[in-house]
Amino acid sequence: MRLNDILETVKGYSPDADIDLIMRAYVYSARAHAGQLRRSGEPYLTHPIAVAGLLAELRMDVDTISVGLLHDTMEDCLATKEELAAQFGPDVAEMVDGVTKIGKLNFRTKQEAEAENFRKLVLAMAKDVRVILVKLADRLHNMRTMEHMKADRQAAISNETMDIYAPIANRLGLSRYKGELEDLCFRYLHPDVYAGLENKVGEGRPERQAWIAQTAKGLEEHLHERGLPCEVRGRPKHLWSIYQKMRSQNLAFEQIHDLDAFRVFVDDLGQCYTALGLVHASYRHVPERLKDYIANPKSNGYQSLHTVVRTQDGRQIEVQIRTHEMHRIAELGIAAHWRYKEGHLAISREDLSKIARLRELLEAAQEVDDPAEFLETVKVELFSDEIFVFTPRGDVKFLPTGATVLDFAYAIHTQVGSTCTGALVNGRMVPLRYPVQAGDTIEVLRKPDQKPNRDWLEWAKTGKALSKIRRHVREEEREKGRETGRQLLENELRKRGHSFNKLLKSGALLEAAKKHGHRREELLFLALAQGHLPVRKLLADLIPAEDLQDEDPDEKPGALTNLFNKLRRRTESPVLINGETDVLVNYARCCAPLPGEPVIGYITRGRGITVHHQSCRQILSLEEDRRVPVEWHRGAKGLHSGELRIICSDEPGMLAEIGAACKSTDVNVTRMEARGIDDHKALFTLEVSIADVKQLARLIRNIEKINHVISVDRVREQAAGA
Repeated sequence: MRLNDILETVKGYSPDADIDLIMRAYVYSARAHAGQLRRSGEPYLTHPIAVAGLLAELRMDVDTISVGLLHDTMEDCLATKEELAAQFGPDVAEMVDGVTKIGKLNFRTKQEAEAENFRKLVLAMAKDVRVILVKLADRLHNMRTMEHMKADRQAAISNETMDIYAPIANRLGLSRYKGELEDLCFRYLHPDVYAGLENKVGEGRPERQAWIAQTAKGLEEHLHERGLPCEVRGRPKHLWSIYQKMRSQNLAFEQIHDLDAFRVFVDDLGQCYTALGLVHASYRHVPERLKDYIANPKSNGYQSLHTVVRTQDGRQIEVQIRTHEMHRIAELGIAAHWRYKEGHLAISREDLSKIARLRELLEAAQEVDDPAEFLETVKVELFSDEIFVFTPRGDVKFLPTGATVLDFAYAIHTQVGSTCTGALVNGRMVPLRYPVQAGDTIEVLRKPDQKPNRDWLEWAKTGKALSKIRRHVREEEREKGRETGRQLLENELRKRGHSFNKLLKSGALLEAAKKHGHRREELLFLALAQGHLPVRKLLADLIPAEDLQDEDPDEKPGALTNLFNKLRRRTESPVLINGETDVLVNYARCCAPLPGEPVIGYITRGRGITVHHQSCRQILSLEEDRRVPVEWHRGAKGLHSGELRIICSDEPGMLAEIGAACKSTDVNVTRMEARGIDDHKALFTLEVSIADVKQLARLIRNIEKINHVISVDRVREQAAGA
């Protein structure tokens, strides 16, 4: 597409548009990208022109089309937001910044960078929803022209598109974009399957096209004869949707009968139902395949009647019946809701609210701090199929398939969700974890003193519910942490003859907090509870040196332990302490806890928090007020050390068989010792690297199956101290 084509398109739907802005954006982009080439060898400028053309096809305003021309200038050409604002206005600059990836921050992983970049995009979309339309147009053109990239990049970009951008296009109602994006991803993710299916669909294409045209004409004439003015069009279905049906129903291509869909376009709502009645009167229909999306629109605003009928030659065809306006919304989605206001395009709050799941996506982006957690929440929102349920007053709520009563309660209001205790579903009492079904009528039961807890995270499925529950649980755990840290400091001061309240009133605690980088005393207490700040180090700032006692001898770490702790500080903690992972953690040698086992933490005076098994004899003998609740962080990855003692017959080849058992369990042996004992027996001691207690249990079972193995026991060192 050329610039003149874009300008002519814009003039066609907006004769008074300020096309000078588009022309200036074109000149700026041409200068910024001068000398840059795409992988195909074409001038880079062909890409922003194509993106602007796609936006013009969506009938967007001149600001958005200008952003299409400028969208890569900040990322690839070092243009600044201030410079763009001065030349094209603040709205254009904000949108260009919204589609620009974050390039100045250091991320631990590529996945974290991708998650944060997408979160930035969604937050920009919260300010101006046009940002996401620019990004979708950008992604669509990139997918169309990806044949010159390496196979691994094609797969990576296609995976991201299938995970994020195609579902977003669906949630925005852009069926045109969704279908093409999915087919392009299919081509690069499963090239052999795609090629095979394309060949099968292509076989006999002229005959099929002729049949489609003949069937559409016959249906149209049939409806005209019965006094219904309409237009009927036929089209083949997208390859990805055919492939999905083959997989979900375990069908061969030859068993798919509705490869084609027919659309009946009428003038008004009443004619939709008239057309449905006439179609059913003339063709034998499949009752279970009738869907009324007019009475119950999808959450993205889509409306249509869907039915499946059998033609006279025995073929199944899908017939979709809609008005011309419904079709415009089905094709353009949210872009169909734009209205001109003072020379610019705008979208009303009422129209935006029709995109219910989009609103939840925006809320999740604003409330979830962790980018990886946000991306996980978004995928839950985007991927799930939808069902609709009713409030007792008859209002419709859309939820993902598998959603629970808890999700429904949060869909009503955050306070309703946070205080719900159960529900009446169709008059029957059910618990919070009960999965709702399409068409259910749900009445939420509440108690004022009810509060969310961690168990709810297992039951919630929607992004809104998950983000609200996580926020409440995290804040509650931080409050417990602050109280734990305060009590710990108060007890340590009392032991040394000093008053906590006097130090608080004098401002000494606030001064110490600021010294350690905290604005308030409460944050200082939280740092103590989480092990970020050793108690002894803080006491040195608050009381005279002569009042400080030596650390307990059993808490003095040796040289090897010090080295081990320094190394451990560089990794993310695999345990949660008051909802936080960024804490200094040691693992007690006395009980050697592993992920999956119940654990408890002990705040040491200089080495952060030591994690013990809950039943450990040593932890039960230590000060109770320095114990803190901890739990394993399900998202963290890492290996832990475990030790096994194996007694077996002293037979040739035992070492090889034990090694083979470790290999089959995907366990690495870091140390192995063997020695003979009485009665022709041998003792093997194995130190292994394992992910969790389940993997260790599998290894023990595999070793026990070996012939001549007498016993396998886990070794726990009963060392004194924490």
